[in-house]
Amino acid sequence: MKYSKDGNTTLEALDGAESFTEWMFEQVKPHLRGTVLEIGSGRGTYSQKVLRDFPASRVIISDIDAHYLELLRVRYAAPRISVLRIDMENPADFGRIAAPVDSAFALNVLEHTRDDRRSLRNIYDALRPGGRFVVIVPAHPILFGAIDRSIGHNRRYTKKELINAIKGTAFRVRQVYYFNALSVPGWFIAGRLLKMAYVSPPAAFIYARLVPLMRVVEKHVLRRRFGLSLVAVLEK
Repeated sequence: MKYSKDGNTTLEALDGAESFTEWMFEQVKPHLRGTVLEIGSGRGTYSQKVLRDFPASRVIISDIDAHYLELLRVRYAAPRISVLRIDMENPADFGRIAAPVDSAFALNVLEHTRDDRRSLRNIYDALRPGGRFVVIVPAHPILFGAIDRSIGHNRRYTKKELINAIKGTAFRVRQVYYFNALSVPGWFIAGRLLKMAYVSPPAAFIYARLVPLMRVVEKHVLRRRFGLSLVAVLEK
């Protein structure tokens, strides 16, 4: 995916917030197994975590941006790793995968597509029976602002909208829940009220320092009933 200069600033800042990316990966990790497919790998922030935590797995990492694909090929050159150009909306691209995969995930990718139902169906077809797919998307259309535009979002989802998109497929829904609640005020103020088009590295640093507090509040107070993102765990 191609991003504006502000969009790249945001993504680099958030990718550098290690405690946050680990927390995000925790939403995905329990559902990965066997051959793992990552859609929209970008700079490989989460690819690295998959390779670290699943040393025996075959891993397929992918993107549609030529610059990122070259970066990934250089960074992750190993027999068990494949780097492929896969457009989530194009079923022909999934033909590059030699065999069905056991699990897949897409973090903040589905909102970039024009046809989310078709994209989900393509993932469904790429999975083995019983395979899992974890998708994380931005939540609450009212939060859509300058930051969303700079990183190429076409939409933010309500929970109902995400579930309706999933209903356009044969996936079974195992879980749908909110994630990252305490970031909502900051995103709204920065992107909607102040019309800032990026998240700065200092802001991401402060945000990362707050992750331990956010974990506690989310688990014991909010109980995943509100958040900046939605997480859906799906099964074929």
